[in-house]
Amino acid sequence: MNMYTFSQKNIKVHFIGIGGVNMSALAKHLRQKGYNVSGSDVSDNNLSQLKDLGITVYNKHSAKNIKDADVVVYTSAISDDNAELVFARQKGLIVLKRSQLLGQIMDRYNKSIGVCGSHGKTTTTDMIARVLICASLNPTVFLGGEDKDFGNYHHGDSDVIITEACEYQKNFLDLKPKITVVLNIDNDHLDTYKTIDQTVSAFYEFTKDSISIINVDDEKAKSIATLSTISVAEKGVANFRAKNLSYNGKGYSFTVYSSGVRLGRINLSVAGKHNVYNALFAVAVASLFKVPFNVLKIALENFSGVGRRNEYLGKAFGMEMFCDYAHHPKEISAMLLTYAEQKKEFVTVFQPHTYSRTRLLINDFLECFSNCSPLIIYKTYPAREQYDVKGSAKTLYDELVSKGLGGKNIYYADDKKELRDLLATLSKSHKETIFLGAGDIYE
Repeated sequence: MNMYTFSQKNIKVHFIGIGGVNMSALAKHLRQKGYNVSGSDVSDNNLSQLKDLGITVYNKHSAKNIKDADVVVYTSAISDDNAELVFARQKGLIVLKRSQLLGQIMDRYNKSIGVCGSHGKTTTTDMIARVLICASLNPTVFLGGEDKDFGNYHHGDSDVIITEACEYQKNFLDLKPKITVVLNIDNDHLDTYKTIDQTVSAFYEFTKDSISIINVDDEKAKSIATLSTISVAEKGVANFRAKNLSYNGKGYSFTVYSSGVRLGRINLSVAGKHNVYNALFAVAVASLFKVPFNVLKIALENFSGVGRRNEYLGKAFGMEMFCDYAHHPKEISAMLLTYAEQKKEFVTVFQPHTYSRTRLLINDFLECFSNCSPLIIYKTYPAREQYDVKGSAKTLYDELVSKGLGGKNIYYADDKKELRDLLATLSKSHKETIFLGAGDIYE
C-alpha cells in the first residue's frame, strides 16, 4: 500500500485478526478517515465497537471474506497458512503487517511520538496522551490497552500522533517517529533477539534519527543515548529529575526538576514507583510541546491508570479482585513490590504468557516468585506458540516446589474449576487476589 493508494478513499482494507487491541485501533482510524473497512476474528474482543462504526466483521477466517479487498493487514500472531493471508498473496493483493500500516499513518503527521521499551509502554503512552489532550493539543492516539475514557484509540484533529512502538519481531523499525521515548531495555522476545546486544542494537536503530527521550537510570537504555538525548532519571544526573519521593496513600509524590530548576510537585494517584518514571517521560514530552506545568500537573494527578494495570475487578469468594498485565519477571517484581509497599496480604495468581518466554527466563521467574505466598500458577497462555513442556506453567510450578521457593502455599491449577476451588479455600484467610498475566486469566 503506497502513499498514492492510501490517498484513495474508495479502497477496501481488510484486517485479519481485527479484534486485537492494536488492530481494532487501526481499523477504527481508517473507518474514521472514510475508508471501507472489514475484518475477521475468531474471538469476540472489541467486535461490537467495530460493528457500531459500520465495519463488516466475520467470525471466522475464510478466503471469501476478502474477495473484494484491495489491501489486507495482518499481525505477527497470524500464521503463514492462514486462509485469508494465503489467498491475498496468491491474488497479488497489497499485504501489510500491522506495523507497516501504522508506519504509513504516522508519516502523515508532522509531530509523531513513538513510545518503546520492554515494560510500561501502554501506561506511559496513555499518560503522555492525557497530558496533550489536557493541553488542548488533541492528538491521535493508538494505545495497546484501554484508556478508561477513550479506549484503545483517540481520534484527534491536530498534526500530533502518539503510539506504542513494539519491539517484537523488530516491528517498531517500520515506524519513523520524530520523537522517540525509551523507557527501558530488557531481555524479552528471545525468539526474536538471541542476545541482549541484538536487542539494544534494534532500539538504537529505532531512535537514531529522532529526538530521543531516554531513562538513563536504565543502563541498557542509557547506552544508546547521544549528545542530543533528553534524559530522565530518579537516581542519576538528567535533564528531568524526580526527587524527594514519598508514598501518598495512592501513589508516589515527587518533585520535578528541569536542568536543576524546581518545577513543582506532582502527586500521582496510581500505585507503584515505576509510575514515577512513566510520569517523568510525560513531563519531558510536555516540555517539547511547551505545556505549562500547571496543566501537566492536573493531567498527571487525575490519571487513574489503564485497563488491566492494577485494575479493580470486583469481589468474589469474599475477596477483592485485582488484575495486572505483568508477564515479564521485572514487571511482576514491580507489581509485587507495589502491593508489599501497601502492606497488603494477598493471593497471587500468575498465568505464564508463551512457552518460550517461560523457558528462556525461567531463572528470573523463579527469583521473582521466591518469596511469594500464597501463589497459584495457572496453565500457560500459548498465544502463537505450540506446547513446549520445558516452558510450561507446570514445569515452572515444579521448579518452584523442588527448589523450596514461594513458601509452602504454592499451588497449580490446570483449569478454571481448579482455580476457583483454590481461591475459595484461600479466601478463608486472605482478603485480596491479584491476577498477573497477559493472557486470558483476566477473563
